[in-house]
Amino acid sequence: MPGNYEYGVKVRPFLGERVSGDAGIVIEEPDGLFLAIIDVLGHGPEAHEVAVSITEFLERENRSDLCRVLVELDKHLRGTRGAAVGLARIEQNSNLLRYTGIGNTVIRRIGPEPSRLVSRDGTLGHIMRTPREEELEIGRRDVILLYSDGIQDHFDLAQYPGLPRDSAKAIAQNIVRLFGKPHDDATCIALRQIR
Repeated sequence: MPGNYEYGVKVRPFLGERVSGDAGIVIEEPDGLFLAIIDVLGHGPEAHEVAVSITEFLERENRSDLCRVLVELDKHLRGTRGAAVGLARIEQNSNLLRYTGIGNTVIRRIGPEPSRLVSRDGTLGHIMRTPREEELEIGRRDVILLYSDGIQDHFDLAQYPGLPRDSAKAIAQNIVRLFGKPHDDATCIALRQIR
């Protein structure tokens, strides 16, 4: 894995569905790590098709300028049901995460100094405010979470006392299991430095 980071991704469909309109993407690049949390409006097979289209778009796009990627993705999604998307990037051997998002995706730092960055209002493919990039420093004891609105937004970390010790993969799975809403697609990406 690039630099000294480990990550985990968990996607769980709406209860009773076989596919999800959410997606979590982590792309290892020569010069860093790219992350995307995707929440297509609605759920089921049609939403899943849009999520796949977004994933394919992001895989082939130049991902260095996050705000430009969102603008291009907004154009790509015209005529679809639209989506909320959050994009993050960590440069190789850096502790600085850059983030931009549109819609109801969440990015949180959990650790000694908890914080969260803000996605701008809107829906890609329909209406989008000008994207704005923010930065977040990642410390040795921090866990970074990106998640869709299928996860309770302000969940109680006391319900997950093992989080500080768990691997990133276990954290992503447990966040969805403990705090995922059954009647929505739920997705979580967890990222932490390798200890």
